[in-house]
Amino acid sequence: MIKPFKPYAPEQPWLPFSEVLLDWDEDFHQLMLCDHIRMVAYESAIRSQVRPGQVVVDLGTGTGILALWALQAGAGRVYGIDLDADVLELATQRIHAHGFADRFEAVNRLSYDVVLPEPADVLISEIIGNVGDNEDFQPILQDAIARLLKPGGTVIPEAVETFIVPVEAIRTHQDIGNGSVATLNGRYQFQQLLRQKNIRNPFNLYYDAIIPTQQHLADVQQVKRYDGNWQQAPQYSRALDFTVTTTGTLTGFKGFFRAQLAPQVILDISSGDIGGRKCSDSWKHCFFPIEQPLAVEQGDRIELRFERRYPHDQAPFRQIYSWHGQVVPRNASATTTANVAREQPLQFRQSMDEAALAGISLSALPALDAAPDAG
Repeated sequence: MIKPFKPYAPEQPWLPFSEVLLDWDEDFHQLMLCDHIRMVAYESAIRSQVRPGQVVVDLGTGTGILALWALQAGAGRVYGIDLDADVLELATQRIHAHGFADRFEAVNRLSYDVVLPEPADVLISEIIGNVGDNEDFQPILQDAIARLLKPGGTVIPEAVETFIVPVEAIRTHQDIGNGSVATLNGRYQFQQLLRQKNIRNPFNLYYDAIIPTQQHLADVQQVKRYDGNWQQAPQYSRALDFTVTTTGTLTGFKGFFRAQLAPQVILDISSGDIGGRKCSDSWKHCFFPIEQPLAVEQGDRIELRFERRYPHDQAPFRQIYSWHGQVVPRNASATTTANVAREQPLQFRQSMDEAALAGISLSALPALDAAPDAG
């Protein structure tokens, strides 16, 4: 079993590495290479799907481990596409060291600008963030499937579903408030990231953190599903209505993904079992905090409006998430003295676009969407 690159603890908030993906260094790539569930799932999927002689595209090849597995499975040629020239050189060195120099072609371009001499039989990518779309994979894969893959070709992953659930994560909330956010090395600075995002309130950013399942306050709900030709809208607004199953304190929401990599291979990062190596070292979970913790009781309702959109400057690999809503006490209509403190809905509003917060009205949440991909 692969050992983790860097130790971490439950509820420990980490810098959201999907928000700094253009700055990833060798340490972060090593973090991914030591992520046990990631490595096992992707190797199994690639070896089960790639056939001898096939042409494969590895989109976002990084240090080349996925391309190497494809070559070992018999791929006749692998095109490894990556925007980072330095990390692509590491991939080339890895492939050459294993004797596949004549079957690997490194492509140092943005995938939108790539034109290949031949269509691929298999498209492999691992540009998934811990809440699925926080590395902006949808338009990238839609374009690659349309232009680089043969009709009816194989896509790894086949589908990605994203989920969210309200949680009680007291330590995570306290550490965010204190500015105690973990990182890999001095290259990644929390305060610098806040400045880059024009965020003054740390509760208007999401974080990487393992939130154990026992800290869920309600049942998990699906937010989005991407599959097929990946034509699902990347900007959306979802209204979710949770019924509290466990009395506690709402401190935010846990997001995660479940990916169908191949017919028999599922990569699910929902687990919080660090000791058993069942959770993801590199992705962890996505924690969306609320600034003011709210006491909730069994039977209360949590109405959440969860949104994803692009910033006005259209910067690449950028997205803005907003999460706002209210807790509606189960006895909101009661009028007894004991219940009067819990009669009114308790509201929260957070957004990575702080300038837009003034325009978010909680007086009337929009009607619940009819389907996960609505909006």
